[in-house]
Amino acid sequence: MGRIRAIGFDMDHTLISYNREEFEALAFRETLTKLIAAGYPEELATLCFNPNLLIRGLLVDMDRGNLLKVDGHKYVKIAFHGHMRLARDVRHRLYNSESFKAASLLSVDTFFALSEVQLFTEIVDYMAHHPGKINKTFREVYQDLRRFIDLSHADGSIKNVVLADPGRFVRKDKQLAPMLVQQIEAGKSLFLLTNSSWDYTNALMSFVFDEKTDDFATWRTYFEHVLVGAGKPGFFMGAQPFYEVMTDTGLLRLENGGLKPLSVYQGGNAVLFQQLANYRGDEILFVGDHLYGDIIRSKDSVNWRTLLIVEELGTELVKLELLKESLELIKQRLQDREECDEELQVIRSRKRHQAQQADKAKTVGEGKKAHYLLKESEKLTGREDELQLQLEQLDRDIKELLQEREAQVHPVWGELMKVGLERSRFAEQVAAYACIYTSSVTNLRFYSPFKRFASTHDLLPHDL
Repeated sequence: MGRIRAIGFDMDHTLISYNREEFEALAFRETLTKLIAAGYPEELATLCFNPNLLIRGLLVDMDRGNLLKVDGHKYVKIAFHGHMRLARDVRHRLYNSESFKAASLLSVDTFFALSEVQLFTEIVDYMAHHPGKINKTFREVYQDLRRFIDLSHADGSIKNVVLADPGRFVRKDKQLAPMLVQQIEAGKSLFLLTNSSWDYTNALMSFVFDEKTDDFATWRTYFEHVLVGAGKPGFFMGAQPFYEVMTDTGLLRLENGGLKPLSVYQGGNAVLFQQLANYRGDEILFVGDHLYGDIIRSKDSVNWRTLLIVEELGTELVKLELLKESLELIKQRLQDREECDEELQVIRSRKRHQAQQADKAKTVGEGKKAHYLLKESEKLTGREDELQLQLEQLDRDIKELLQEREAQVHPVWGELMKVGLERSRFAEQVAAYACIYTSSVTNLRFYSPFKRFASTHDLLPHDL
């Protein structure tokens, strides 16, 4: 952190923390209303948003209508079609027997995607139980859904409701302003970089930063630069110019010079921002919640340092702390299984060797030796059967323990960062692209602005 000169913050789900149940239910309802108005069955109106049904990190197969959880080796471990869990053999045939391109599927990387993916899941389930009622492919359904949720954001169906009662949809964090001040006092330059429009940004940031001080009269005084309507991830890859926002009228003016401190700009691109603000890639830390739009693109395109907000960890870590004993029990069972399997393989090797020796003895007329070897092989067979039964029981025990543990975290999908004991695909991407990650942006206040965050030793199998 000592080498970081500028810290950029996303707004939604980063500086602004939403009441997800209220906000996503609103998006769900407004999108569903438009779908029904466009000709989808009226009985869909009974559908409701369930904030606990889905998690981030899932993949959506829009062609088959399936929802997948994938491990770090691109192996599909859990799959649903609507509310029906796909059997292992079906899942294996569709995804694991041959390679599939995870990049071609829709990745659920942000909280904003949860309402639309749940709505898609509900409609897929409806189509499975009411064939012929919706004469569209699953992909066409998702395209309609995507179009109407975009329209709900654009026509004010969502935004106007939020702005009319921000206290219902947005949570205030009293530690937010002190955290920003801590970074400013350490000599860091702060900037806001959001895809939200100026009017929406100004309203919500004013609501959250409502306490004025002598040094910070408005929320804008915390930030040297305010960049709205950025169009991430395109901001990190494109070449669009900056437009200064006339905050009194909302009109735009093309910016041909430098970026003036405390002014508001729309559009732009990362390379031009670095030139105008006089920062280079690794001097900038960008903080955001969207794995692809905020973290992967900023890291890949301009080599900014990255801090990913993983809000779910705030509650997951509490649950995992209570499940430490169950994890140790699973590890012990895995060790027992390893030892059992090792003994089993040794016995099978000895049996094969003895069978070969018995055949040789018979061939050369050593009947007594052959008889002895076959008797010894029979003894090994008894032990082999015992170990095989023990191994099968251990497999059942481990599976049951894992399922019980995962259900304590989430009844369907388990841990965000794991599939069983393997890293999830989401976790692999976090490890690859997020320099650091945390459950809340205000956790920065617990550390010096000059702290060096060092990774713990990352073990590979050969290190063990």
